[in-house]
Amino acid sequence: MTVKHTRRQVLKRGAVAGGAVGLTSLAGCSSFLGGGGTAVKVGSKQFTEQELLGHMAYEALDANADVEVVNEVGLGGTTTNFRAVKSDEIDLYWEYTGTAWATLPPKHDEVITDPQQIYQKVDEEVQSEHSLDFLQRAPFNNTYVLTANPDWVEQTGVETLSGFAEYVNGGNTDFTVVLNAEFENRADGWPGVAKHYGFDGALSDIQVTNVDSGLTYQTVGQGDAQVGVGFNTNPKIVRFDLTVLEDDEQFFPVYNPAPLVNQDALESAPSIEEPLNAIGPTLSTEKIRSLNKQVSIDGGDPQKTAREFLSNEGLI
Repeated sequence: MTVKHTRRQVLKRGAVAGGAVGLTSLAGCSSFLGGGGTAVKVGSKQFTEQELLGHMAYEALDANADVEVVNEVGLGGTTTNFRAVKSDEIDLYWEYTGTAWATLPPKHDEVITDPQQIYQKVDEEVQSEHSLDFLQRAPFNNTYVLTANPDWVEQTGVETLSGFAEYVNGGNTDFTVVLNAEFENRADGWPGVAKHYGFDGALSDIQVTNVDSGLTYQTVGQGDAQVGVGFNTNPKIVRFDLTVLEDDEQFFPVYNPAPLVNQDALESAPSIEEPLNAIGPTLSTEKIRSLNKQVSIDGGDPQKTAREFLSNEGLI
């Protein structure tokens, strides 16, 4: 995509007027260096997938952009990274479109299930509201999914959520669903899925067991439950050979990640745009699950894993 290089609506002031406070602030911001260079600071959230994405951005810029790159991967949660990129404490981090739509101001309750539509809306909003830009998104979608034991799928033929609804509405409720307590009760969770797909009348006939989120994959994989909630890019889907039931009537929101970049950084260091845009399109669901597995299950180093992935893709 072509990124819109909109000027900041309000020029930031006081960077050099705050005495010791100003100097402390500048130490954590992108700034012009001696000799005309520009430092670009890369942040991320504090979980495996985000650290991988952050390291990919860092390594791609370090190899391909005419900038000094500062590694702030693992900076904090959504709020911490968003505030940091707005205030120039960092210059970019990867954000999910669904998270931006529902969590970043202005927040929205409406669910958008079309990937390009939600991307365009959040890109327009972060530009107009926050002087930020979303660059090229990745195609993988880290949203909620219902996973199923592969033996159960083979026995029942259920591979989609509409097929699941048809199976349940046919009187087949002799199986167990494993959920965390929050998902079981959220309107955009289990009750919402049931209403959207039309099997809410049979909910009371389905046995539901509550476990912690991290245990749902193992519980389904070992056959102690037949269906469970998960996240689409979790590597335990691969580890336990689970089947993801296709959300074929589009209930769950879309969570495509994309670099969220401060417009000042794009203006002062335009060479960062191309290498950042090149990363997202290479990241399919299968690839990110595999990368997540290499780190969170196999014990790989996230920065080394990110670097090797970029090298294999010809991006560095």
